[in-house]
Amino acid sequence: MKTKNILPALLALFLFSTQQVSAQFNPINTGKLQIYASVTENTLAQLKKAEVTLYEDVERTCNWQGVERMKTNAMGEFSFKLDYNSKYLIEIAKPGYTTKSITFDTNVFGSTINSQDFYFAVDMALATDGKEYQQPVANVFYMVEKKKFDYELNYAKAEAGK
Repeated sequence: MKTKNILPALLALFLFSTQQVSAQFNPINTGKLQIYASVTENTLAQLKKAEVTLYEDVERTCNWQGVERMKTNAMGEFSFKLDYNSKYLIEIAKPGYTTKSITFDTNVFGSTINSQDFYFAVDMALATDGKEYQQPVANVFYMVEKKKFDYELNYAKAEAGK
């Protein structure tokens, strides 16, 4: 008789323990990273109708797939909602200007996080030197110590087509 009573109790304890451990290692991130950007021309005027394309690295092999495309509004602004634990590339282009791209690594390294906002500005320059940026001009990433997203800049240019 005692064995019949112990078995359900042990099973319940095991299931409860498994759920506790699972919750510790698989945080639920219910929100998204909301990014807001303004695009300007030489920091002076808003650059409206610039083409903005969002790509996602679905397989994490830098094989970027187009997810969404839009144009900046009359104030030169755009925004996207990005899933956590993914990699994205945003490309901003307009005829007569040097195209710029920015990567977003939304990996939060197992942290539980709700929605966060990230604001940034992109200053576009006229394409007068025949050079293009070799790689993204900025990389945005999550800083565990600060519990927020941060960025680093990279402005290396190369001759177009090289």
